[in-house]
Amino acid sequence: MIRGEGTVFVAGVTPDEVFDFVLDPAQYTKADTKMVWVTKLADTPDGMLAREDGKFFGKFPGSVVTRYRWERPTSIDVTLEHGVPRRLHAWFEIEEAPGGTRMRHVEEMDFGHGLLGVLFDATARSWFARSVAEEVAEIGRLLESGERGRGLGAHAGDDDRR
Repeated sequence: MIRGEGTVFVAGVTPDEVFDFVLDPAQYTKADTKMVWVTKLADTPDGMLAREDGKFFGKFPGSVVTRYRWERPTSIDVTLEHGVPRRLHAWFEIEEAPGGTRMRHVEEMDFGHGLLGVLFDATARSWFARSVAEEVAEIGRLLESGERGRGLGAHAGDDDRR
């Protein structure tokens, strides 16, 4: 298994603004170099099913289907429903703090698939950890510079594009 995480304090930003930024693919993909786009496939009672298009090592394209569960504005939890890795789990913890908001983000992936998975994990471990830490820092930088997301409104009409 490989893991990456980061924590950032974002001055002058509310938990709702962080939540909306993370759920807006146009904003989130500015910060996450592994992610190309997120397309909502269906609503669920506590979130959505989505297709995530991304690039491993910033080069190799791939897609997975994930389940998003959230409690606005404090948490977003993402798990793998279908795709090549054996396991994928990512989450955001968002909490109000004096003068702003603290966000912690963790991503874990187990490629699985025998020897190929062991080799992938060994090769990708440092890149993955660095990528997630940089993503979190960039989310903080973008929010502090005034960038905002549309949250779930960014997915309006996704159902019509399938």
